[in-house]
Amino acid sequence: MRVALAIGDFSPQKGGAERSVAEIAEDFLHSGHEVHVFAYRFGDSVEGRLQRHKVPVIPFPKSLRLLSFALMASRAMRRGGFDLTISVGETWGADVLQSRGGVHWSWFWKSLRAYRNPLLRGVKLLGRLLSPKQWAQGLIETIAYKKAKRIIAISEMVKEDIVRYYKIPPDRIEVSYTKVDIERFHPRNRRWRADIRARYGIPQDAFLILFSSHNFRMKGLRYLIEALSILKDSGKYYYLLVLGRDDPGPYLRLAKKLGCEERIRFAGEVRDPERYYGAADLLVHPTFYDACSRVVLEALSSGLPVITTRSNGAGWVLLNGEGGMLLEDPFDANNLSEKIRLFFDVKIQEETEATARSIILKIYKQL
Repeated sequence: MRVALAIGDFSPQKGGAERSVAEIAEDFLHSGHEVHVFAYRFGDSVEGRLQRHKVPVIPFPKSLRLLSFALMASRAMRRGGFDLTISVGETWGADVLQSRGGVHWSWFWKSLRAYRNPLLRGVKLLGRLLSPKQWAQGLIETIAYKKAKRIIAISEMVKEDIVRYYKIPPDRIEVSYTKVDIERFHPRNRRWRADIRARYGIPQDAFLILFSSHNFRMKGLRYLIEALSILKDSGKYYYLLVLGRDDPGPYLRLAKKLGCEERIRFAGEVRDPERYYGAADLLVHPTFYDACSRVVLEALSSGLPVITTRSNGAGWVLLNGEGGMLLEDPFDANNLSEKIRLFFDVKIQEETEATARSIILKIYKQL
């Protein structure tokens, strides 16, 4: 079978949608299919057997780059005579539409909450409303959903958003959670516990909380640090290890101001996150918006309990309370601190560890 996928920037090393598309392509390749990828940019770490098609675009401004790619890539796939065409929301008219970033307008509004200062939030909103790029993305997505033959949502939350914003009947939408490598992200990675902790000067008997993101503001690091400052006199010996390439400066200053800077380590971007899951006791991901956070799914697959928010599609797998807990409001540092405190209880810790991986195995078995 000849399969075509389209994504503007096909750079798997960036993670996110780019990485997901690469994994979809690899799955088809390993099944013996001929795979074509249409993009205006290709990264370095691209599967050699892929047939690459560079799509000509208007490079500037971003709005015209998005629109020209949507038009040209859609036309090229339509004329290619493929057996199956797949779009991730940047083109229209494909056989399958699976937007990896969720619904644009849901992100547009929910992510504004990451700016707590009303003035700053207002400025950010005004900037988005005046941005041709935002309207171009919205237009492309609107056309894509109207023309979609088959729609796949990457979480139940995204499915609800599609129904809400595009009035598509729920029975037309399938749910297929983002897949992670369950062999790579496995409880046996706890063998790296001593090595990782020693690398960052974290005692072996300390309770280690993990945070992983390349966008510290959007994923709520500030409020996690505030929550930990509340716990500094709890008598529990805890540490926070932060992964990601964002700027740690503002958060180190905040931690110093709150008197908990000695409990925090910044590791930067890492290439072996599975080892860090194995070293931790809890993942906290108080995000303001995630269509389906890969970090949360990787942690659960590793047997690591999770605290995240209802604005994270991946968090909806925790609705029955197994494998972790859901936070209603990312701003609520007091509530977050209480949820973290619960995991200081060895019994609760062991119970959630025991169910975390089974959640992932169950949802993947249903796919």
